[in-house]
Parts: sequence; C-alpha cells; structure tokens
Amino acid sequence: MLKYNMLSKQYKDHVVVNNLNIEINDKDIVGFLGPNGAGKTTTIKMSCGLITPTKGDVECCGYSLKKDRKQYLKNIGAVLEGNRNIYWKLSPVENIEYFAGMKGIGKKKIRNQMDEYLEMFSLTEKRNMECGKLSRGMQQKVAICCSLIHNPKVLFLDEPTLGLDVQSVLLIRDVLKNLIKEGRTMIITSHDLNFISSLCNRIIIINKGTMVLDEDIDFLNRYSENIVYVVEADGVRDDTEKIIKAKFDVEIEKFEDSAEFMVTLNNDNEILDFLNFLKSNGMNIKDIYKKKSDLEDIFTEVIGNKKTVKSVPEN
Repeated sequence: MLKYNMLSKQYKDHVVVNNLNIEINDKDIVGFLGPNGAGKTTTIKMSCGLITPTKGDVECCGYSLKKDRKQYLKNIGAVLEGNRNIYWKLSPVENIEYFAGMKGIGKKKIRNQMDEYLEMFSLTEKRNMECGKLSRGMQQKVAICCSLIHNPKVLFLDEPTLGLDVQSVLLIRDVLKNLIKEGRTMIITSHDLNFISSLCNRIIIINKGTMVLDEDIDFLNRYSENIVYVVEADGVRDDTEKIIKAKFDVEIEKFEDSAEFMVTLNNDNEILDFLNFLKSNGMNIKDIYKKKSDLEDIFTEVIGNKKTVKSVPEN
C-alpha cells in the first residue's frame, strides 16, 4: 500500500530523515511517533510531495512519487499540522469544491459524496458559513473532508488534535473511527497517547530521523497500563538504597535531605508494600502521587534502551 525506500532528507550537514525503510499495509492505522524534532513532519511533507527528498522514494498503490507523481498524489490525502489547511473566507462547501477542483474533479461528481461527508462530520447546518467563523474543531473536520473528497487510499494526519479542546478531540476521534470502518489506511502523528491508542493498530517511533521501533499497538497499551507512583521520603541511607532497588522496580533521585522514588507496580495494592518497606527501614514519607505514563516517558524508555527495530511485516 505505502512503501518508503531509503527515504532521506538532509539540509547541509543536518540529517533530518535518515534512510527510512517502512512498509505500511492496506487498512493499517499507524501512529507515527517520536520526540519533537524527530523528523515526523518532514517525512509527512515528503510523502505529500511538498518537500523533495535528498534521496530515496515513496510508493503508494504501486506508484512512485518520483516517477509517477500524478498517479501517486491521486491516491493520498493529507491534513497537515496547524489551522491553515482550508480557506477561512470560504464556506465548507466552497472549500470542498475548491480542493476537488484542484484534483480535476467537477462539482457534479462530488455532490453526493460531499453531502455524505458533511452529514457524517455533523457539518450540514454549517455548510454555507465562512470557515473563519467556525470553531477550531469544526475547521479541522472541514479540512479532513477536503482531504477525502477525491477518495484517497491513504490519509496522512499530522497532529490532527493539536490546539483542540477535549470535546473537539473526541469529535475528531469519532470521525476517524467512521473512516476506519470504510477501510482507510492512515498515518497519524500525535502527542496524545489516548488518541493514538484508541485508533491505531500499529506504532512506528522515529528519533533523529531514524526508525527505532515498529510494533503493534499492544506495545503502547502496555505502557499506558503501567502503574507508576512517585514517592518522596527522607532518611534514605546508602545501604537501604541498594536493597530497595533489588526488591522493587524503582528509580531513585537523591537530594540534599530527601529522595524521590519512581516505582512501577503491577497493581495499586503493591504501593502499600512499598510504603511499609520504606517506613520499616527508617524513612519518613513526605509526599506520594500516582503518575500517568505519557509519550515522552515511552520515547525516553525506547530511545534510552536502544530497542531493536522489529522487522517490517510482509504483505
């Protein structure tokens, strides 16, 4: 469906994307993840023909971006990061008609499909309102409509929930779930762990332009299910520190007169065992709170451990 062949981008001495070799299968919903500056947006823009690769190529549905650009672009749609994917002075209908025209599709051909998408995205009542007067969430839904109107096989979404309130994020998520039921293939970048977990069946993590992990979504879910507590205590001795590390899955940061323990547990009940152990070894508990895993924790763990990249699955 979508294949990256040694895709690379370099600006002078700075390598932004480094020899990406990825194969994405039909109906895959891929969370394309990485720290800020990892090369995600550059990869998406190269995939959309907006940036020319330094070397390598992208193929979609058997068409090469380099050799068959026109046919390649017919098979992809994209919503890029930010809020300027549509024209604010135009209505949803006018935006959709404009972008369809850019693909060489006339108004009559898209009429039924446009009405279907406006209904699916709950935009029918706002169809003739200037997009600049719509909420940020509605603007994003219009942008997704525009990206779909030529019926692409693959949809790229770069930070589709950035800047949205919680209600708008849920609306976008539900819209994308409907599109997934239609059998779309999607590549989604996001820093929202719950958003990615609720939609994707596969995650790819890149760092400094290089792929460091390719796994199914269960890998991400294992992290999101981790139970982590942060405990601050004083009275920590060097000899008890070694015993604590041997007995528990814990990271310890020592300060002048106290220490902070970040302990990973299998269930909430185990925190009592940990606290009792600290107390029995002469430590005084000063503070405790439950920490929720986020993508930055995952990036640190994966990149820090230099995990081996999983082989890309065969079709």
